[in-house]
Amino acid sequence: MNNLIFDVPLITSKANATVAEISKLADKKYRMQSKLFTCDGIKLFKEAISFDATIKYIVVENSAKLSSDIVLDIKKCAENGAKILCLENYVFEKLTSETAPQGIITVCEFYTKKHAFSATVENEDIKGKTAVILESIRDPGNMGTIMRNAVALGIDKLILSNDCVDIYSPKVVRASMGAIFKLEICIASDLDASVENIIKSGRRVLAAAIDDKALILGKNALSREDVVVLGNEGHGISSHLIDKCTDKLFIPMRENTESLNVAMASAIIMWEISK
Repeated sequence: MNNLIFDVPLITSKANATVAEISKLADKKYRMQSKLFTCDGIKLFKEAISFDATIKYIVVENSAKLSSDIVLDIKKCAENGAKILCLENYVFEKLTSETAPQGIITVCEFYTKKHAFSATVENEDIKGKTAVILESIRDPGNMGTIMRNAVALGIDKLILSNDCVDIYSPKVVRASMGAIFKLEICIASDLDASVENIIKSGRRVLAAAIDDKALILGKNALSREDVVVLGNEGHGISSHLIDKCTDKLFIPMRENTESLNVAMASAIIMWEISK
């Protein structure tokens, strides 16, 4: 039996080889091997098209209520080499983690137009660009939100330590709401050397950390040349990386309050940089 809209075979088995291949993309190890990731939902499908991502598969739930515009976009992608897969509902459920899935999953190649894995970041990589460094951010929701903040507040580039949560994790991609396609991102294996390179170019690198001698955000102005480091949700920035930085930076708060969530702190700091 074929799907009537797309005229492709209807996949009715969870054991289908391509379905099994796509289901493995929930695992970082397989994403890294295949250089593929998934975008679940209509918005992310539209963003993938808008930013010219290379789409390998478009997975459609057989009962999905898709608008004529979306159907047309899917057919155009197929003309450009994407393969359409039409799945019975119970097979589609194997691939989605959404509580209210919209009946479409896009499988894209890693977005190498703006994303790179590198040993270090050189000054030339961020020359003339606003940048923020993230060390050991582990929560997917935080990472996705930081991406959205960066896009909204004019940050050009995120520099990540390689132990951060995978940017292509389905939860990160979902939380980014398409921001993942709009940002330059570098995953650097040697963050210490990257910080040293940036400082040698004449730019300040400020560690967001609580310290009596830290610069106070609001009283000490940031410029678009400044690069701020944000650290792990529970442990902050590693001491060896703090030692590499030009200074520490502190967001003033009322006494006896908990520290800010890293995604919230990023929004405040990015706002100050963008000013």
